[in-house]
Amino acid sequence: MRFKRQEPFRYQFGQPIPCTFRITRIGDREVKTDKGLAEIHDISPRGVRIETHLNIPVDPEKRPIEIEISFVLVEEEIRVRGIFVWKKPFAKEYQYGVNLTISEDQKEKLISEIKKFAAVNGKK
Repeated sequence: MRFKRQEPFRYQFGQPIPCTFRITRIGDREVKTDKGLAEIHDISPRGVRIETHLNIPVDPEKRPIEIEISFVLVEEEIRVRGIFVWKKPFAKEYQYGVNLTISEDQKEKLISEIKKFAAVNGKK
């Protein structure tokens, strides 16, 4: 496993993992958008970095945008919610940092699935 030093547990995928996401809230207003396609580059119990071709106007100070991300690492579908905190153009795509807002149970499930994924894919 490759980790970032700033965080005690951040898993960086060799090949990005496909996921879908949808916007669930913009500022104080609940919304329900269609699902967008993205890829997860790295993940921790506190956050995730995704990449997509969609250009989403991220400004967490003025108008926080909450999303729900769905993905499968090994066998179980995982759904987590989070808020966009940054955006960077990357080639012809965009990368986004998302702070996750998940419960302790969700954190444990996420860590367990990441460990299973690492074991199946032979990363140590």
